Amino acid sequence: MISEGKSVLYSGHQSDHARGVGIVMSKKAAASMISWRPASERIIAARFQGAHTKITFIQIYATMEDASDDNKDAFSEDFAAELRQTPHHDMVILAGDFNAHIGPDRSGFEHTIGLHGSATTTNDNGYRLLSLCAAHGLAVSNTYFPHKRIHKMTWKAPGAQGVRNEIDYICVSNRFQSSILDVRSYRGADVGTDHFLLAARCRLRLKRQPLKVQRPKPFDVMKLKDPEFKRKFNVAVRNRFELLTPSADVEAQWTNYRDALTAAAEETIGRRRGTFRERWIQERSWKLIDERRLAKHARDQA
Repeated sequence: MISEGKSVLYSGHQSDHARGVGIVMSKKAAASMISWRPASERIIAARFQGAHTKITFIQIYATMEDASDDNKDAFSEDFAAELRQTPHHDMVILAGDFNAHIGPDRSGFEHTIGLHGSATTTNDNGYRLLSLCAAHGLAVSNTYFPHKRIHKMTWKAPGAQGVRNEIDYICVSNRFQSSILDVRSYRGADVGTDHFLLAARCRLRLKRQPLKVQRPKPFDVMKLKDPEFKRKFNVAVRNRFELLTPSADVEAQWTNYRDALTAAAEETIGRRRGTFRERWIQERSWKLIDERRLAKHARDQA
C-alpha cells in the first residue's frame, strides 16, 4: 500500500483492530527492498539491500506479560523461527513492542545488554527477549545509551498519572552494534497511542535495487521448418490480416500488423522453451523430456 509517498507493509487482520504489525517505508527504502514476509499478526519482516551488506528488519508485537505460558511459548517459537530463517550474514534489526522490562542485572547476558536498562528488575518477557537475542547474536540497543529517564520511557499507562515504562526496544546484530549511534524516545510525536515514538539514529546506507525487466522469450521460429506448422502460421496470419481495417495513420497501421503477427505466432508456434543455449533442442526432444518428468513425478508419488 502506498500513501502520501510512503509505502506500507502490513501483516495481520483485515478488519479486526486487535494486533497486527506494519512497516512504513520512504521511497528510498522501498526502492532498496529485496523482499518481505508477513509471518503472522505479530511478526513482519522485510529485507533491504544496503551499501555494504543486506539488512533484515523485523517488526514485533509481543504477547502481554500476563498472557498464558502457552501463548507466550507459541509467540517465542514463531519469533525464533523467523530469526532462524534470516540469513546469518545479514545485519538484523528488531523493533517493536516486546512488553518487556529489562533491569540492570547483566549476568549471563553481558554481550546482549548494556549498562543502561531502565527497569528495576527484568520480567518474564524481558528474559524471553534476552534469551532469543543471546541465541542469535543480537544486542538490545536501548540499553547502550545513557539518557534521562523521560527519554527512555516508551509507554504510559492509560488514565494513570506517572506510570511509565520502557517496553519497546530496538535490537541489532552484535557485529553491527557500532552502526547504532543513539536510541531514545520522543514524547512530542502524537499518533493517538499510549506509546511514545522510539527512534534509533543509525549509520546506514541503502542501495537501490535494479529494476528487473522480464523480457518475453523469443518465438520458436524453428518450428516453421515443419510444413504443418508453416501452413498453420500462414493461415493464422492471413485470417488476421483480412480483418484489419486500412488506416491513414502509419503508426497505427504498423501497430495493427505487429499485433496480428504476434497473435498468430502465439497461437501456432508459441515461445521457445529453455535457455538460449538450449535452442537447438527439437520439439520431439522436449516431448520426451516432459514424458520423463511426468513419469518421475508419478513414481515419486506412488
